Amino acid sequence: IMDPFSNLDLEQKLADMGVEVHRWMNITNRNLHYKGQKNLGVQIAEYCQYEMGPTSTANIWCAKNYAVNGFDGIIHVKSAGCTPEIDVMPILQNISADYKIPVLYLTYDSQTSDTGLETRVEAFYDMISMRKKVV
Repeated sequence: IMDPFSNLDLEQKLADMGVEVHRWMNITNRNLHYKGQKNLGVQIAEYCQYEMGPTSTANIWCAKNYAVNGFDGIIHVKSAGCTPEIDVMPILQNISADYKIPVLYLTYDSQTSDTGLETRVEAFYDMISMRKKVV
């Protein structure tokens, strides 16, 4: 999860459902877990041939890393009109296809409602739960 200005308590909603959340964009992760990561662009070269900006490149790297490490799903959160993050979406679709990991895209704007968000997150959770029972 990349935390935009207001996320309507998305992390709390997920936690209330029993979901373990990993959000790379916070001070702890940035300084402790990812500080030593160098050449992120090289590590994602099969998906992205050029630098897309610091957060976009890191989001792609994190998505690939999560997929490789067997996460159940990825939620990509962005603010409406964020061009670098819009450009990330097709790359996340490729990662999703290659690693068979579902991705939920959430775009926040001034019209985003709590109820709509909750419905989409619950449906994504249900889909992953059903998928895990089949696999």
